[in-house]
Amino acid sequence: MKEKLRDEINKRLTLNWLIQGAAQHAGMTFHHLVRDELNALDPGLVLLYDQYALTNLLQYWHPGVAALFGSPSWFWWRAKMSPLHPFFGHPLLSKFGGILAKTGRQRGLERCKEKNLALTPKRFVREQQGIKARLRRAESPHRARLVKLAKHSASTVWGIPLERLDGELTDKVVLGDLIPARTGQGRLSRSTVVGYGGVVQQGDGLVVIGKGTNWQLLTKELVKGTAELICLHGLNTLSDETYEKVMDAADHIEFERWMLQTGGELWRRVLAVIPDDRPLAGLLMHLARLPPKRLQSLIAAAIEQPELARPLFDELGRGGEASGTHSDIESPNQDDLGPALL
Repeated sequence: MKEKLRDEINKRLTLNWLIQGAAQHAGMTFHHLVRDELNALDPGLVLLYDQYALTNLLQYWHPGVAALFGSPSWFWWRAKMSPLHPFFGHPLLSKFGGILAKTGRQRGLERCKEKNLALTPKRFVREQQGIKARLRRAESPHRARLVKLAKHSASTVWGIPLERLDGELTDKVVLGDLIPARTGQGRLSRSTVVGYGGVVQQGDGLVVIGKGTNWQLLTKELVKGTAELICLHGLNTLSDETYEKVMDAADHIEFERWMLQTGGELWRRVLAVIPDDRPLAGLLMHLARLPPKRLQSLIAAAIEQPELARPLFDELGRGGEASGTHSDIESPNQDDLGPALL
């Protein structure tokens, strides 16, 4: 029984990693998908979103941030070596977290050269604050249109109806009791939150909500919230008791920064092995429905053996399982989601 519970906790951690990865990847790329629309509002927005996304990623390695939350290299080394580490024994996070963190950081540093950013430790905070100020001024006259564009972008990628997306640009994200903090670092993380995405019950259905202090963050959070909605399909077979234990062990705000710094690179590798003719939402749903060990082996293949992973992802959801149509994702059966709605 303990082994089965541990498998379900590890599965939820993996799904959370994919959810955060999809959001991080969206934050790095979505503004290019709607470049024409953004240029029509302000020709400087695309570059500003590029720069903001890079500072958001690379801040995890800034000495000031590392002093508060820990060095990424030390954190991921401990994940492999220390039984006290929250990811110790996880078949993916402990093995690949450090590799993906290093690769993601290097990719970000290379993009800085292309985007006119010199993010040395001494200049980082000044550069970051300047980008935020310029972005605030550029967005100010277009906030209503930017909200619509964020919702349209998430709807297009995931195939979710616009009416099931609720987005808001806000000067300050107030979490209330949406994300509990269990440690001093968690409370510090809560105090610095600039975006939130999740799933809430409205009437008889579920709605994705997203909040952000700028368009890049809002779009990122709507992507994250929709991925969370899809991944609820991975929880609907759990008993109420098991569901509570899994969520209590896996859904910590303290884990988010580590999944965000590595998740974009993870999602990039998953996208590289997904067949072009398959709906992304359907494939994520089928990943969420896999037994824990099967999910871990498939994601490991995407990271380590992409040529082997491609046919495996192509087979996902075919045969005895439902094919994962848009309607499956757009209108999940409330009864099927079980304890996730309670």
